Amino acid sequence: MTLKEKLLKFNGSNDEDELLKMFDELAPSFLYGGFIKVRDDYQVFIRTVEFYFHSEKTYGIHDPIVYHRNIRNREGRILHEQPYFPTMTLHAHNSGFDITFENKDEKYRASALIRTYEVKDKQGNYLIWRKDEESGNYMFQSSDIYGFNTQSTYLYTLLNGFSLETANDIQWIEEPRQQTLAIEPRPRKNVFKSESEWKYIPVKINSCERMWSFTRKDEI
Repeated sequence: MTLKEKLLKFNGSNDEDELLKMFDELAPSFLYGGFIKVRDDYQVFIRTVEFYFHSEKTYGIHDPIVYHRNIRNREGRILHEQPYFPTMTLHAHNSGFDITFENKDEKYRASALIRTYEVKDKQGNYLIWRKDEESGNYMFQSSDIYGFNTQSTYLYTLLNGFSLETANDIQWIEEPRQQTLAIEPRPRKNVFKSESEWKYIPVKINSCERMWSFTRKDEI
C-alpha cells in the first residue's frame, strides 16, 4: 500500500492511545517508504517525522499548535474557517514543511512535519547545511560523507510548498527500503502544553507529553 493510500485510509480517533498506535503504523511509510524528488536535482529523505492531529469538533482531541486549523477565540467559537487541504499537500509554515492528510467530512487536521532529513544531489552526494568558510554564509554544501540536517525550516531553499500529487517539480516517489533498526516514539520537539483548548498559548515549563515523533536510525 502506498503512502497516499495509507493516509487516505487514516480515519482519526478521539482516543490518544489509538492515535499513537496509528502514527506508529504510519511512521515507517514516511521514513522507509520513499523520498521527495525535487526536479532531477535532489532527493529528500525524511529521518524524523512528527505527527500533529487537531479535531475541529468540540469533543475531539485538540492540538492547538497545529498551524492550519480554524481560527477560534478562547471559548471555541470559530472566527475564521480554513479550507481543508487535499491529502499529500506540502504545507509551508514557521516550523518547516508538513505533509497533510486532513479530512473535511470527519473535521480534523492531520499532518506530518519533516523535522530532520537527508538530502542527496544528482551525483549521490549528501547536502549538509553548514557555514561556508569562504563566504561566511550558511548553505547546503556537498559532502561524500553521510550526514543529515536538523534545520527543518531550511527546506525552503529546496521545496516550494506545492502538492506532492500535482506538481511536476516536486513528487513523492515510492521506493521502500529495508528497516533494520527499531523506531521508538518520542515527544515532539519544542512542543509545550497550552493554556487553551483552542488557542496556542504555550506553558514553556511543561513540555507536551504526546509521543508523536519518530526517528529512523538507519542511514540512507
